[in-house]
Amino acid sequence: MKRRNFLKSSLPLGAAPFALGGIPVRTMARSLMTQSFTCDQVNDRILVIIQLHGGNDGLNTLIPLVQYETYKNGRPIIGILDNGPRKYLELDNTLGVADQVGLHPDLIDLKSLYDDGMVNFIQQVAYTNTNGSHFRGTDVWLSGKDPETIPDLPDSGWFGRYLDHRFPNYPDAYPNDGMPDPPGLEFGSHIVSLGFHRKVGIPMGLTLSNNPSNFYDQLTAVGGLLPGDIPQSDYGDELKYIIDVERSTNIFAERLAQVYEAGNNSSVVYPENYHTQTTNRYGNPLSGQLRTIARLISGGCKTKVYLARMGGFDTHANQAIAGKPSYGGHGALLYHLSSAIKAFMDDLKELGFADRVMGLTFSEFGRQVKENGDWGTDHGRAAPMILFGKGIKGGVTGTNPDIVNIKNNNIIGHQFDYRQVFATVLQDWLGANNGTLDATEFYEFSNKKLDLINDNFVETDGQIVNFVADTTCDDTPDLPPFTDGTTSVEDEMKTALDLVAYPNPATDHVMVSIESEKLIPARIWLLDMNGRKVRDLKINLFTGKQEVRIDLSNLETGMYILQLIARNRSDSSKLLTSSKLIKS
Repeated sequence: MKRRNFLKSSLPLGAAPFALGGIPVRTMARSLMTQSFTCDQVNDRILVIIQLHGGNDGLNTLIPLVQYETYKNGRPIIGILDNGPRKYLELDNTLGVADQVGLHPDLIDLKSLYDDGMVNFIQQVAYTNTNGSHFRGTDVWLSGKDPETIPDLPDSGWFGRYLDHRFPNYPDAYPNDGMPDPPGLEFGSHIVSLGFHRKVGIPMGLTLSNNPSNFYDQLTAVGGLLPGDIPQSDYGDELKYIIDVERSTNIFAERLAQVYEAGNNSSVVYPENYHTQTTNRYGNPLSGQLRTIARLISGGCKTKVYLARMGGFDTHANQAIAGKPSYGGHGALLYHLSSAIKAFMDDLKELGFADRVMGLTFSEFGRQVKENGDWGTDHGRAAPMILFGKGIKGGVTGTNPDIVNIKNNNIIGHQFDYRQVFATVLQDWLGANNGTLDATEFYEFSNKKLDLINDNFVETDGQIVNFVADTTCDDTPDLPPFTDGTTSVEDEMKTALDLVAYPNPATDHVMVSIESEKLIPARIWLLDMNGRKVRDLKINLFTGKQEVRIDLSNLETGMYILQLIARNRSDSSKLLTSSKLIKS
């Protein structure tokens, strides 16, 4: 049975979602966010991620004004108008002509935040070879893996890998005085997101009523003695994991109830209803989630990453209303998104926490260029992302997509890999160094980051405060920046490396000893005599001597070649050294 399915069928009652203020919540026990940084400035930073599930229509979100005629011809019913009271909002007349965009009129609150320098729209974010599957697209975005090599069922998410690296002893050493809260919280779902999975396990949460003050009592009331004799087996490993999480989440439930009761919201009103009842998406699905996050923050919660969700973006039909293209299902969703984010940031400002919070949105893909016959749009490829907060550099990153030269009704290519955005956020906002990016599998993007985070910002009292994450705050082993194509791997090494394999001949395993004078990421390949790669181990070379164990089980007897390979930014391979190995 798959590990994910095992845990889904084996969860104790106390390990399901619980609710804060009526919002289902999952604690990311064993998976989300980092231990306290050594720098107070970075330690207090918070990331709020909003998933727009279904595939947001980027062309009705950011309208390419320089190609407006082509846009409207392809969308005669749902295309946003360029005249009248519900025309598109002209975002920024300081942008170049090719970059000029119009906003959907229901994004007026985001326009207000943009005018204050608190929003960055990132154009055309995607990954190679999108296939239009909601499940595959979501798995790619949440796993943070190379889409060319990602398996059908990814083993982990980028949150989980990052936090497994930065939280190596979780949950055994937690909660503690430095981190009394779950490192991350997930809202709006009854299924734990893949993004919070780590390779050795998945996170679990709690299921409780809507009354936060009764969280702990209701959890412990589940009752039942935990087994004391755990079998030495795969089942026993899973059982022990469930028991450990249940024990730790008992404490988290009590703590979260305390911080929720200690917190409050300001007088800011979170909009609940759309401004017209012309759609069945009338209530705001995001306001309650963001309101609860703001209250937890104000109550002293030290959770570092929050995940909120909005569904309904799979707009194949009735995306708009005939004769009223800005109204309808998609307009309501954009209004809910925009108004909830604006209320959230206003609330945080009134509470005094706006400087600490940055948020972003993502969707698994965009929509096609031309509308279909059902007043909607079908699955496309790239879509815009939205970053918001006082710490971001406001503006538009990238330019308008080319909607004239299209293929199969789809925009060709994309401008930014989604991992560029996540790597930028992790390093420039949360302070991860290159070593941490490597553990997260984002290392190759350390030199491909985007200019999204402010060098500084002005407080309300006029004081200039440095706002860039000092990566020395991350005390894990660092790596040099990922090399680009102009610098060879040999240039990175002071001397040739010696690779020694023993025992040789070998039976069930071989130890590879490497002595290096340079810090560099590398791989060890084991090739058969036909040149077929039978083992591929990712390593980091550090100054001095290190040893790597390679499993030889299930390999046939014969001659093999061990190779030490390093890769540069252009993904070309450089052979550093090799050695022969006999499998007996």
